[in-house]
Amino acid sequence: MKANTFRRRVTAILCSLLVGLSWAVTTVFAVDNGDIEQNASLTVYFGKNGEGFADVEFSIYRIAEISQDGSYTLTGDFKNYPVNLENLTSSGWRGLAQTLDAYAARDHLQSLQVKKTGQDGQVVFSGLSTGLYLVKGEQYEKEEHIYTPEAMLVSLPALSEDGGWSYHQKVSCKFDSTETSSEFVQRKVCKVWEDNGNQESRPKEILVQLLENGRVVDTVVLNEENHWQYTWENLKGSSKWQVAEAKTPEGYTVSVAQEGSTFIMTNTCPSDTPSRLPQTGMLWWPVPLLACAGLLFVVMGYILRRRHGESDGR
Repeated sequence: MKANTFRRRVTAILCSLLVGLSWAVTTVFAVDNGDIEQNASLTVYFGKNGEGFADVEFSIYRIAEISQDGSYTLTGDFKNYPVNLENLTSSGWRGLAQTLDAYAARDHLQSLQVKKTGQDGQVVFSGLSTGLYLVKGEQYEKEEHIYTPEAMLVSLPALSEDGGWSYHQKVSCKFDSTETSSEFVQRKVCKVWEDNGNQESRPKEILVQLLENGRVVDTVVLNEENHWQYTWENLKGSSKWQVAEAKTPEGYTVSVAQEGSTFIMTNTCPSDTPSRLPQTGMLWWPVPLLACAGLLFVVMGYILRRRHGESDGR
């Protein structure tokens, strides 16, 4: 009789715990990825040593939608570009921003908003839908230096320092600095293949476009004969130079990252079964429920064994 009473009490307690934990986890799962229907805003600062650069034009583009599980899907004018949005490192995100920046300039894509920085070097984009945004700015010249803003990608919303979701982001724009006395510069492009050594799927050559301030001014061929690289000499130092792949090989994605005067253009052939880490709120949420259920079964087993032992003792 005592064993039955004890068993009923433990079962009731554990069931209550299981229900409560289920409610809590379900609630967290529902809000973990935020409200994708909420409006957002972005404040961009462009300056140096605490001094803002005023009257600099910045443009913003919505390149991808964000789903409730936190994944991105290319949208609008960007949906057909051969780029990858999954499993990117910080350098991968940087390369993606520069790649899409060149495409947007070359193809004259219409930006969502265009605004200029104020005297404090800040520009505010408001009334934005949630998603992934590309932000790019024009060059700024001061005291014999030309400051070129580096294109960047910003997610709205984004995780804040307290672990919650922030729909009103503030970011500082990185930039490259060139002396106005640098009358001529050189730029180099190097092709890198990441396709697990599957050279048979690679094209014999690719075409790379050179952009000056968003306009295509030259197209070169890269192949094995020139070791998949090319260098342009005597380029105007005050211009903004970019490169873009004229046509990405079928089955590949492309990413272009500038390192100094060199553009590293990487073509990647995605795996058939890409590895993807579990994301918070997607795959890990059942773990505490399963653990609690496991604990329930362990206790129940212990009670039944104890009861069976008492019966044998009688």
